[in-house]
Amino acid sequence: MPIIKCSGTIPESFTTRRGLLTSFGALALVGCQGETTSVRFKVIASAIIDGRPVESSSVMEITYSKVTHSLIGNGGATRLYGEALIFDLGGKGTIYILPIQHDPNNSLTQVYEDGVLTTLGIKNSIGSLSEADFAALRSAKGRYPFKLKTSRLPVIVSFKNENDPKTIFEIQPGEIGRYFPGVQFTGLDIEIATDRLTYRLQKRLPWLDTTVAPQKFFPRDPPGVSRSRDTLPFSYIITPARFFGDGSR
Repeated sequence: MPIIKCSGTIPESFTTRRGLLTSFGALALVGCQGETTSVRFKVIASAIIDGRPVESSSVMEITYSKVTHSLIGNGGATRLYGEALIFDLGGKGTIYILPIQHDPNNSLTQVYEDGVLTTLGIKNSIGSLSEADFAALRSAKGRYPFKLKTSRLPVIVSFKNENDPKTIFEIQPGEIGRYFPGVQFTGLDIEIATDRLTYRLQKRLPWLDTTVAPQKFFPRDPPGVSRSRDTLPFSYIITPARFFGDGSR
């Protein structure tokens, strides 16, 4: 078998879902990092609060890389930097928009990595991005309504008590007014940006930073209790890491 020499660095993590490579069978995945580019963007959430339009935003960044000459073929990898968007609702409460989606199979999976591509009109998956796709990522400008092929939005959560992670609950966008009267969620946009990445979540929720505060866990079944994943409530599958991009954990 010929030896392939590569230059550059190999991305730190890979996943097979939607065209990405996975760390499963890592020896088979060793390859070369080909073309790569980063896209910095604002996630902008909009709402009407007591008849007044309000927005909140958070700056994130995704690095897209092409992986070539792997033992299982070519593919792609991503790295997401940033954190959940904090949206204070005019004194009525706060929602957090997480950098994940809640799939119908009750899994929490990436959302912006695929969603930025779809939003910018790029049809290829992460694992099959072309030179033209990388050029489109590098030249992207402006603000766009967020689009995902599945039409889902990122996970939205709130807390009955922000000091207690066990009080977390998920909110569907159309039901925000049920929990926060007078609030109507109106959409999510992506805007290409050059601003500094947003890092203020751990100051707002100190229990997320386990290096300076005792770790508190989300609800979990006691030892000996086993349930299938698709029956678990949202609070039983969320973890602190899901509040951050994989590059910021």
